[in-house]
Amino acid sequence: MKKNLLALDLGKTSLGIAISRTGFLVSPLKTIFFSYKDYDSALSQLEEILKIEKVETIVLGLPLYPSGDACEMTHISYAFRKKLLKFKIEIVMQDERYSTVDASSYLHSENMKAKKQKNIIDTYSACIILERYLRFIGQIT
Repeated sequence: MKKNLLALDLGKTSLGIAISRTGFLVSPLKTIFFSYKDYDSALSQLEEILKIEKVETIVLGLPLYPSGDACEMTHISYAFRKKLLKFKIEIVMQDERYSTVDASSYLHSENMKAKKQKNIIDTYSACIILERYLRFIGQIT
């Protein structure tokens, strides 16, 4: 069973982070903000979290068009994955299509208006990505 998993939802100016310490429950952790496409800054902020949380697996969201074709962010995510390899932690890619839509729907169901979601939506998208991965490997239903 996998434990201490960290999910990442990478954007051009933010990195949403969710965690599962048990391999069953997923929790939003935080959103890292950085200058436009300054992924090295995101990595340096992420490094401390990886150490504190003793992360064993990183689940990186894989952005794709609804058709399944690659988009601009697909290539950026693969490049970010290469940078993550320096941490010597298992990295898996997880399809993230519609994760932001699903996260927004969840937050709306919690009575949070779209304007208030702006600073946390990526973290909740990371939760969706991690839940999908845990379902995919059969750890949750």
